[in-house]
Amino acid sequence: MIPLSTMLLRLGLALLFGVAIGIEREFRAQPAGMRTMALISLGTCLFMLLSQYGFEDLQGLPHIQIDPSRVASYVVAGIGFLGGGSIFLNQAKDRVRGLTTAATVWVVAAIGLACGAGMLLLALITTGLVLLVLVGLRFGERLFSPRKTVEDYMLTLETGPTTDEFLQNLYASFEKLHLRIISNGIHKKRAKELITFSITFKRREEKSLHQLVSILNDTPEIQSFSLQELDE
Repeated sequence: MIPLSTMLLRLGLALLFGVAIGIEREFRAQPAGMRTMALISLGTCLFMLLSQYGFEDLQGLPHIQIDPSRVASYVVAGIGFLGGGSIFLNQAKDRVRGLTTAATVWVVAAIGLACGAGMLLLALITTGLVLLVLVGLRFGERLFSPRKTVEDYMLTLETGPTTDEFLQNLYASFEKLHLRIISNGIHKKRAKELITFSITFKRREEKSLHQLVSILNDTPEIQSFSLQELDE
């Protein structure tokens, strides 16, 4: 069995690699963020260490066969259930979202396994390549992918008690600025109301978003608001 210090080094590096990738996902406000990616990488690294060294005391016993790859293979199969939790269908736009996050979960698990197997340089290079894909290729998609000409945002408004007139004026502003509402919801919180909108617009009409911010700032009924880009 390898020394405990070597195991701790592998676990620590797996944790760091997971955090590095998770920061990018956290920045994009994805459901699987920094803590999730860190735990996936750390956990798969530990599974790999257990698979390699956890059953050494059974070696040499009659009728006992040790397969170090068996635990790792079940990790590969099981991680798909975790990644599947980040995928959902946007029925209003007939688009599947979360595939990039699911793929990231899958590759982070592979990085953790590589750390557990002692392939630290390979895990480091893979982490860099993953960040290159998530950050660098995103700008390439905007230039060459037609579906990236559409932007999705989540708008959250905090207001006092709303009236029908206020909501009608708000919808009229969306229509005037060519902002399409995909979904919306109103949640009451004591004396306040929290209104959420999922909106979409074409990239060439990005100025509409700046005009919307100005309108929201000038609306006295709105106490605060946030606008967050929805990404894969």
